[in-house]
Amino acid sequence: MTAPLSVSVLYEPAARPHADLAGATAVVIDAIRATTTIVAALAAGCRECLPYRTDAEVKAEAKRRPAGSVVMAGERLGLRIKGLDFNNSPSVMTPANVGGRTLLLTTTNGTQAILDAMKAETVFIAAMPNRRAVARRVAALGRRVVFLAAGTVGTVSCEDTLVAGAVIDALLEEPAGKAFRLEDSARIAQAAWWGGRDRLDEIFRQTWGGAYILNLGLDADLAACHRLDTTDVVPVVRGTPPVITAPQ
Repeated sequence: MTAPLSVSVLYEPAARPHADLAGATAVVIDAIRATTTIVAALAAGCRECLPYRTDAEVKAEAKRRPAGSVVMAGERLGLRIKGLDFNNSPSVMTPANVGGRTLLLTTTNGTQAILDAMKAETVFIAAMPNRRAVARRVAALGRRVVFLAAGTVGTVSCEDTLVAGAVIDALLEEPAGKAFRLEDSARIAQAAWWGGRDRLDEIFRQTWGGAYILNLGLDADLAACHRLDTTDVVPVVRGTPPVITAPQ
């Protein structure tokens, strides 16, 4: 039986179609790299981010927008999609590149998870850089929480698990967090965080996703993905089609 203020984690994409998100707060995580990229973009002054399943959708939307008002970014298998401005790279989400503009984003795992989360009452975007800020917002809402880990090509992702555990641990430290009750899936994530929080750089480099993007020469991206509590930006996803903003 699910407690009213339960906290759970969906580790694999296959679990999402069957998840009960009605009335819940959903927290989407794709630590390497989509949710870190979104947090970085909004922290750099990006006006909004629109997530898409395909690059064709990104390019079509860009054509509908005024020239110079959008930035297109995305990847497949870690590489920038031909015709887009940038890779799915948090390290390039600077004020010069995205400030005041709309980011149109498609990724292998992360944007798919965001779109799958839209049945929830509220959808937040989480990464290591904003994990404590997300925990505060989740605690303030006082609703059942479901973490949606994007995973890596359909499988469990170590880095997403660590971010979920980091947010959960911070949530329980909030005064309002005392009312939340962890399901077993959340306890697993918290235990992973306890075991790895003092060696995030090492672990992120050893994960499948981390090792893969290091092999592509994207060291700066990986470094951005495990920096802890560097921003108070909490992206919120709303609307149909979904739009991601960072309301104050």
